[in-house]
Amino acid sequence: MAEPHSTAIGAATGAIAALPAMFLGAHVDALILGLMASIFISIWLPSVDDRAKAFSAVCLSSLLAGYGAPIAAAYAATQLPTVATQADQARLFLAVLIGIVSPALVPTLIGKLTKRAEGL
Repeated sequence: MAEPHSTAIGAATGAIAALPAMFLGAHVDALILGLMASIFISIWLPSVDDRAKAFSAVCLSSLLAGYGAPIAAAYAATQLPTVATQADQARLFLAVLIGIVSPALVPTLIGKLTKRAEGL
């Protein structure tokens, strides 16, 4: 397991690097919630063991939450009538969920795609 300080430094650097996305149309509240969730989860993940991995995990998770949560909430509102009445709360919940899941899911998907590409 990585030293918590180096992971936290990488996560904080990633947080600073992801902030300009709010000027590019990302929902600021979803961006910040995804950012905070990814920072907290990146500290505990064994796969995030250095500053570069923490930086990329936090940046990517924050961007996915900022841009993906409104889309996911709109889709959920069309599928579930109860979500349609509380779409704003659903968007914030989905931003946190994306921020928690992304640092673990994205490296797994990249590894599987790499193995599949090597098999071609």
